[in-house]
Amino acid sequence: MTEGRFPVRRPRRRGQQRGFTLIEILIAFAILAVALAALFQAFSGGLRATTATERRNAAVMLARSLLERVGADIPLAPGELAGVSEDGQRWRIAIAPSPLIVPEQRANSPIIPFDVAVSVVPDGGRAIVLTSLRLAPVAAANDGDVQ
Repeated sequence: MTEGRFPVRRPRRRGQQRGFTLIEILIAFAILAVALAALFQAFSGGLRATTATERRNAAVMLARSLLERVGADIPLAPGELAGVSEDGQRWRIAIAPSPLIVPEQRANSPIIPFDVAVSVVPDGGRAIVLTSLRLAPVAAANDGDVQ
C-alpha cells in the first residue's frame, strides 16, 4: 500500500550528475566578471563625458557673462584684460578697433566699432572663444584714447 503513495527512489548511476561542477561555477563567475567590467567601464565613460560637458558649459557661461560686461562694467577701450575665475578657469578679453571703418573715415563717424574677443580655458580643456562687434560713441571712445 505504501508503494503507491510515495515515489520510489532509484539508486544513482555513476554517469548521472546532480548540480554544477566546480569548473562550471568558475566559468559562470568569469563571464559575470567580464560583463560587470564592461558595465563599469560604460558607466565611468558616461560619468567622464558628463563631467567634461559640465566644465565646458561653465566655461561658455563665463565667456558669455564676460562678453556681456564689456561696455557696461568693463570699459570699451582697446587693450586686454585677463584673470582666473573662482573655479579656476583662465579668461582673457581682447578689445581692438575694428577694421570696418578705416582711420580716415573714423573722424567723420559718430561711432567707433570695436572687435571684442573673450576666451576662457577650462581645466584640461580647449579654449572657448566668443567674439562680438561693439559700437561706442566717439566721445566714449576718446575717453579710452582711441583715435
